[in-house]
Amino acid sequence: METGVGSLGLFVATIGFSVGLDADVFRAGSAVLLAGLGLVLLSGRLQARLAMAASGVGDAGNRLLDRLAPGGLWGQAVIGLVLGAIWSPCVGPTLGAASVLAAQGQDLGAVASVMAAFGLGAGLPLALVASLSREALKRWRGRMLGAGQAGKSVLGVGAMAVAGLILTGWDKALEAALVRASPEWLTDLTTRF
Repeated sequence: METGVGSLGLFVATIGFSVGLDADVFRAGSAVLLAGLGLVLLSGRLQARLAMAASGVGDAGNRLLDRLAPGGLWGQAVIGLVLGAIWSPCVGPTLGAASVLAAQGQDLGAVASVMAAFGLGAGLPLALVASLSREALKRWRGRMLGAGQAGKSVLGVGAMAVAGLILTGWDKALEAALVRASPEWLTDLTTRF
């Protein structure tokens, strides 16, 4: 999804402006989509409808996984490859930026730090879940489901709030105020790459 958003952004930034496309229209459209996502996250009924609409894709994925025989070593390797392909749009911007900096030979220490932080962030949750026993996961299932529901609500409210800020233009004022209030070292760190 992020790759599609990045591609659309690149299109608007390069070709779109030359043919007269208005970035504010895309900005408002994105905010409306974000508000819609927030609404879905807040409504169990809308989540059920979206799940029904997307069930064909999920069924196709389940049929593919059934054919892979995930119990064996090769099945696990194929599932890992599929997961990597699915995950790549999400991690692409981070890894892509670090790879470009590494290829240019610029600030290799920072590149190594970004890659190390990314690896720890991606690997630690997987290692934690792998280290827990099945019984522990069964005991915590109810709490994890409750936390997941609370997380959906928080994300839904947050998405709708951000959409509201974008649609009113207050996001730019908030960004400017935060930049003014940020310590110089933090601004330098966040704009260095």
